[in-house]
Amino acid sequence: MELLKEIETRRAYRALAADPIGRETLQRLALAAHMAPSSMNNQPWRMITVTEPEPLAALRASFTSGNYWALKAPAVTAFVTSADWGLRMPDGRELAWFELGMAAMAYQLEAVHEGLVAHPIVGFDAKAAAAALGLPPEATLVILVVVGKPGDASGLSEKHLEGERGPRIRKPLDEVAAFDAWHERLLPQKG
Repeated sequence: MELLKEIETRRAYRALAADPIGRETLQRLALAAHMAPSSMNNQPWRMITVTEPEPLAALRASFTSGNYWALKAPAVTAFVTSADWGLRMPDGRELAWFELGMAAMAYQLEAVHEGLVAHPIVGFDAKAAAAALGLPPEATLVILVVVGKPGDASGLSEKHLEGERGPRIRKPLDEVAAFDAWHERLLPQKG
């Protein structure tokens, strides 16, 4: 199967180096996200990249213990939106969430292209992180993307080491994709 190299090689690695990442590089990641498609070109996502020691420490303080590995990351980008910032269809579908996801994926693919690790996390105290970022009440912090150069994996737990080195496991394609109509096999398997 031939795919874009960045799609094939992107993984949520945890072994990071604490080395700083240049602002120009981080700007290119943001630009890639900025170029993501959105309905009526409204671009409902917002990104805040944190690199300075004091705000980075405040943001890191919101991480759950399972994200211990992310504490050495030199940059963390917050992806923020609101249903009110995106197109809302008459039937109630809110597109801001989907569009933020496309922007976040473009960001990650550019990071892989740049030789970086970009690991999205949801393991953080959302209220504390929003406060550290100074977000307004109408903004929803959806994910944080931890960014760093590949680093030494020796400080990772056994579980995380296995994830770093093991095969990339995906569900069989026929469990997630069909042609022409819904198929019962698409229902998530229980247990």
